[in-house]
Amino acid sequence: MIKLINLDFLTVNLPEDIQNLVIFGDFETARKLIDLKLKKNIGDMLRDRLLFEKERLKRLEGEYIYPFEDAFKLASSQIKDFTREELESLKDDGYADWAFVNGKLMFHRRFLENIKKTLPEIKNRMVNSDESSDKELHILDTAVRSIIEQGQKSYHIHVKTGIKLKKEAERIGETARVYLPIPAAEKGIKNIKILATSHKPVFISPEYHPARTIYFEEKLKGDDVFTVEYSYENHVRYTALDYNEVKALQPDFYTAELAPHIVFTPYLKNLAANIVGNEKNPLKKARMIYDYITQNVKYSFVRSYSTILNIPEYAALNLKGDCGVQALLFITLCRICGVPAKWQSGLYVDPYFIGCHDWAQFYVEPYGWLYCDPSFGGGAIRTGSDMRRDFYFGNIDPFRMPANSDFQQEFTPKKTFLRSDPYDNQVGEIEYLDGNVYSRDFESKMEIIDMHEI
Repeated sequence: MIKLINLDFLTVNLPEDIQNLVIFGDFETARKLIDLKLKKNIGDMLRDRLLFEKERLKRLEGEYIYPFEDAFKLASSQIKDFTREELESLKDDGYADWAFVNGKLMFHRRFLENIKKTLPEIKNRMVNSDESSDKELHILDTAVRSIIEQGQKSYHIHVKTGIKLKKEAERIGETARVYLPIPAAEKGIKNIKILATSHKPVFISPEYHPARTIYFEEKLKGDDVFTVEYSYENHVRYTALDYNEVKALQPDFYTAELAPHIVFTPYLKNLAANIVGNEKNPLKKARMIYDYITQNVKYSFVRSYSTILNIPEYAALNLKGDCGVQALLFITLCRICGVPAKWQSGLYVDPYFIGCHDWAQFYVEPYGWLYCDPSFGGGAIRTGSDMRRDFYFGNIDPFRMPANSDFQQEFTPKKTFLRSDPYDNQVGEIEYLDGNVYSRDFESKMEIIDMHEI
């Protein structure tokens, strides 16, 4: 039985004085008060929460890096006729993420990426146009239409992924423990092959591991790059949904809470009730939740998940979030309504692009496990495609590499120190024998070697 990572202590509130300092962005004083509090006779959960907060503040400092003027200069260098008033408006509307860090208003390191991705009207104002997104959208539309019309589609996918330590994080001669995600034998994934590795692996997780990895343990020589090359087939079949076919008897697995994120808070329970009302059909309830998220929660790159204390509530309160944030909101609202739902994530790989992605699954008899990708559904709304919007409720494209089939799962062998991402794994993790190496200290490598329809 694979064990969950226990992070229940994140449900504990910070002491009020520390919380006020964190909100204001006075991280230095907050750390001092945390150290004072740690010397007192406090419970284990509060002690763990305070220790985690010190690490969270460090991560926040690395996420929010642009003061207003620097953010404006960066945006105006890439967007024609960009104004300070426009940046203020984007900040207020939630498109340009910001936080107070050490008393200053700072923009997120990916704020400009988010503006370019989520605002179609910005596209014609870019100094350098990006035609690759048009190609990606075309192949996606073509694939979705073909799956609907023909009922299925299959691809052979061959990629190489890995991570490389940055120079300042290298400790030559010391042992590094490295975990790289690899394909899991999820629905439709077949003929998984590990073709080559940069180092001899110590352990390869079983194909059905819920957080599948290949594990290396090596003494660093300098300029070390840890890579794995693999291939697999993705076979998808179209499922046409009919509310009238839904069975009266439904299972209750994957309907429980999972602290600290999949938690049935008063607001999320209230929101779920407002969305589904008196509806009893579980397929209709899931669709109503999907429609709410795709119509109301705008896509937004967010800071690392380890710095957000309740991801689904963050999405519901701020009405914004990236693919994983939206997926977790869908999962949590479904579970509140008694609809089984769970996490899936890994890579999105099409002939023009490879990158990290998260989505969800939900269960309804007689169909079994179905797919739901709220972020792709929301993207379909932005580009005016009803076909894609309907497709991503119940179905999925063949451009996926699922490495994780559940949320907040331990690796095998278990990682000693808190991961850069304690909940998921899409690019990899590294640690030394005396501490973790955080994602800011390594670079991810992703390369498409071959991809063709079969």
